[in-house]
Amino acid sequence: MVSDQWQAIDLGVVGEALDINDRGQIVGWKKGATGASRAMLWDDGRVTEIGTLGGRESRATAVDDDGRIAGYSDTAERETHGFVWHNGKVTDLGTLGGYAAMPRDISKGVVVGEFRRLGEDKTRRGQGFLVKNGAKASLGLSGGSAAEDVNKSGHVTGTHRRTDRLGVPAHEQSQRAFLWKNGAVKELGTLGGNWSEARGLNGRGQIVGESALGADGVLQGGFVWSAETGMRRIEDGDGLARPAAINDKGVIVGTHSCETAYGVARPSVWTDPGKAPVRLPNPAGGVATVANAINDKGDIVGMSLHAGNQPHAVLWKPISAN
Repeated sequence: MVSDQWQAIDLGVVGEALDINDRGQIVGWKKGATGASRAMLWDDGRVTEIGTLGGRESRATAVDDDGRIAGYSDTAERETHGFVWHNGKVTDLGTLGGYAAMPRDISKGVVVGEFRRLGEDKTRRGQGFLVKNGAKASLGLSGGSAAEDVNKSGHVTGTHRRTDRLGVPAHEQSQRAFLWKNGAVKELGTLGGNWSEARGLNGRGQIVGESALGADGVLQGGFVWSAETGMRRIEDGDGLARPAAINDKGVIVGTHSCETAYGVARPSVWTDPGKAPVRLPNPAGGVATVANAINDKGDIVGMSLHAGNQPHAVLWKPISAN
């Protein structure tokens, strides 16, 4: 069922919207004049291209309620550095000891993400990081990890890659979603299989992600986790739920596919994890493909594909709020 509660708005940006704060500021990336991606801020219809750290490309991945933007950029030396942008000033976070650093989220100035390094066997390995008040630290998990989201309390969620092998399919790993609080790590378990991955965290400590359902690790489902209820499967109507984010009201966004209903993955909303999702409407002239983030007002951002396979940044706005 297509929801009539949201209106799809094309932001007029060839690119993708990756995050939105409660002030309605949207960040992501846009195609620059040369065709390279550039980090961008969309604020009340005005688009600001953030630029790079000397290289060709950049992306803005997250924005907090104070307007601080986290992202990553190429440098002239062809490294990938994390950065924070605020009111026109850029802070270069470097590579945090690896060859690339990619922030995933920011809240109250605290940045989390993943940096990449080469192991002794020359394989690529990832490690979750946290930057607070200028101090850079690893999350201290053995093996590989990635920090995906941080809330206003400074709690972090992500995935502990116990096998520490980037690029290996999830069903061949034994990774676990985790919650990090004040230096202590709690693994969240699974929905019965051998792996789980966290995607989003809200201010109430609820976490969403995906998990294997069986021992072979192939079949999977979306989950919502809380300290009170543990890990619960999100209703998927015999399809595949892939949640990406959850706001403080417990509304979940992501994608959902169901072969008997519409065949392909579509951006969807769960206002109740125990009820079937509703599909977000397509913007005019586009095919909605991805919903990436939601704020506490219910505004959702993502991307749709248009003619020529061109991505367009999209905002879905609750009709009742207009």
